[in-house]
Amino acid sequence: MREAPSARPPIIARLANSIPSLRLYAGLVLFAYVLTHFINHGFGLISPELMESANDFLTSVWKFLPLEILLITALITHFLLATGRLARRRSLRLKPKEWLQITLGLSIPVLMFQHILGTRVAEIAFNVEPFYERVLVDLAVFRPDIGLLQAVALLVVWIHGCIGIHYWLSVKPFYGRIRSVLGFCAIVIPTVALAGYLAAANTVIERAALGGSPYLAQIIREAGRTAQSFAFYSRMANNLLFVTIALALSPFVVRQIRKMMDRVRTTPALKLPGGRAVRIIQGATALEALRDAKVPIASVCGGRGRCTTCRLYCRSGLADLPVPNAVESAALRSINAPEDWRLACQIRPTADLEITPLLPANASASDGRRPGGLTGSERQVVTIFTDLRDSTKLGETKMPYDVLFILNQFFAEMTEALHKTGGHYAQFTGDGLMALYGLEDRNIRIAIGKAIRGAGEMLARIEKLNTQLESELPFKLRIGLGIHVGEAIVGEMGPPRREQISAIGDSINTTARLESKCKEHGVPLIISQDVITRGKLQIPEGTKLHRESLRGKEREIAYYALATLPVLAGQAEKQMA
Repeated sequence: MREAPSARPPIIARLANSIPSLRLYAGLVLFAYVLTHFINHGFGLISPELMESANDFLTSVWKFLPLEILLITALITHFLLATGRLARRRSLRLKPKEWLQITLGLSIPVLMFQHILGTRVAEIAFNVEPFYERVLVDLAVFRPDIGLLQAVALLVVWIHGCIGIHYWLSVKPFYGRIRSVLGFCAIVIPTVALAGYLAAANTVIERAALGGSPYLAQIIREAGRTAQSFAFYSRMANNLLFVTIALALSPFVVRQIRKMMDRVRTTPALKLPGGRAVRIIQGATALEALRDAKVPIASVCGGRGRCTTCRLYCRSGLADLPVPNAVESAALRSINAPEDWRLACQIRPTADLEITPLLPANASASDGRRPGGLTGSERQVVTIFTDLRDSTKLGETKMPYDVLFILNQFFAEMTEALHKTGGHYAQFTGDGLMALYGLEDRNIRIAIGKAIRGAGEMLARIEKLNTQLESELPFKLRIGLGIHVGEAIVGEMGPPRREQISAIGDSINTTARLESKCKEHGVPLIISQDVITRGKLQIPEGTKLHRESLRGKEREIAYYALATLPVLAGQAEKQMA
C-alpha cells in the first residue's frame, strides 16, 4: 500500500485501530455471562431449588474476583465504545438490522439497572443474599411489573448479542454451514430460559398464596433485607434511571452539536461515475456519506471493516487519504487488493475523491471474499481464440450424447494445455474458447512465448485426441487459432456470483476476427504481425504478410497465415548451433 502521512500520532492511531476488537471481545464476555444465566433459568422448569443448585456452577462463578473485574470492565468498555461509535457517526441512515441492534443496546442499561441494583449491589453493600427464591418473590409477588420488565430485558439482551455475533461471523467462510444450527440455538435457549423463569415464578406465587405473610417474612429474613437496604434501593433506583437514560441519549446530543458546527464548514465531495457528487460531513466515512445520500452500497458487516463488500476503486484523490489503518490493511490484504482500492467504511476523506463502488449493493459475504488483483485493470495481454472446425457437421453425424462426450474431451485437453503453459481460460464460446496470457507476466515477450507454447500444446493435444477417439470420430478433429497482442480491460465479468476473469477491448475483438480467417486461408494458425515482431519470433522466409480491414473494423491489421508454429528466438539460436 502507498505511504502517506497519518493525521494521528502513532500511539493514538494504534489505540483507534484496536477499538473494534475491544468492543467485540467485551461483547463476547457479556454474551457468555448472559448465556450462563439463560441456562441457569432453564432449570426453573423443574424447581427454584434446582435453579439455586445450578447457580453454584453457572452464574456464581462470575463472583470470582478476577471474573467479576473482567465482567465489569467488559460492561463499561462495551457500552462506552458502542455509544462513542454512535456519537462519531455522521449519518444515521442505517439498515433496519443495524438500527435494531443500536436501539436494543441503548435500552439494556435502562432495563437492567434495577435488577443489578437489587442483586449484586445490594449483596456487596448490605450483605443481602440474592438467592433465586428471594429474587423471584421480589419480581413475581411484590413487583410483578418489574418482573415483566425483566423478562423483556432478557430478550433485549439476547437479541442484541445475537445480532452482534451474526455481524461478526457473517464474513467467515464457515458461517453458512453452521448458521442454521446457531439460529436454532438462538431461538431454543431464550425460549427454555423464559419458560423456566415463568415456571419458577408461578411456583413462588403458589407458595406465597399458601404460606401468606409468614412465608414472605421468612424469605425477607433469610435474604437479610433491612429497612436500610430498602431505602437505599428506592433512593438509587430513580437516580440511576435518569443516569442511564442520559447515557443512552448522549450520542444523539453530541451528534446534533457536531451537526450544527459542520454546517458552517466547507466539505469535500465524493464524485461518483456519471457525474454525481456527494458531500462529506467532516469526519464521516465514505460509507456514511453514501448512505446519507441514499446511494446504494453494500456493507455486510455493518461498516466494521471485515467483509470488504464496500470496496471502492479510487480514480483520483487517493494521495489525499491517510494510509489504511490496521483493520483496513488486513481486509485489503486478504483479497489481494490493488493500491487504488479502499474500504468505504474505513476512509474519512478530507479532500475531493473520485470513486467507483466495485461490488453491487446486494453483494453477499461470499462476494466480499472474492480476491481483487486484476479487476478493472487495463493491461497488455496476449489473446488466443480457439475454434473447433466442423462442429456443426459433427452434430449431424453423431448422437447428442456422443457429441457432448467429444466436446468435453476437447475442452479438457485445451484447458490442460493452458494450465501447462501458464495460460488462463477466460471464455467458453460453444465450440471454442478464449485464452489469455500475460496476466502475471509484465514482460510481454515472455507472455508471447508462453502463448506460442500454449498453441503448440493445443495442436499436439488435438492430434492425441484424434488417436484416442479414432473409433468414435467420423472425421479428424481440427482447430483454428487466432493470436494477437494488445491493450485490454481485464477483470471479473459475468452475472452476479458467476463472474470469472476475462477481458474486453479492441484487441480481443481483433483476435476473434483473426481466428475466423483460418478457414479462409486453410491453415491452423493466424498470428498478427505485432505478435511476431514483439515476441521476436522466427517464421519461414517468404511467408506472405496479409494486410486488410477485418469485419467490423476500419483500421487495417497485418497478419501471417501459418501452417506451422513460429520458432521462439531462443529455439532458433539452438537450431542454428
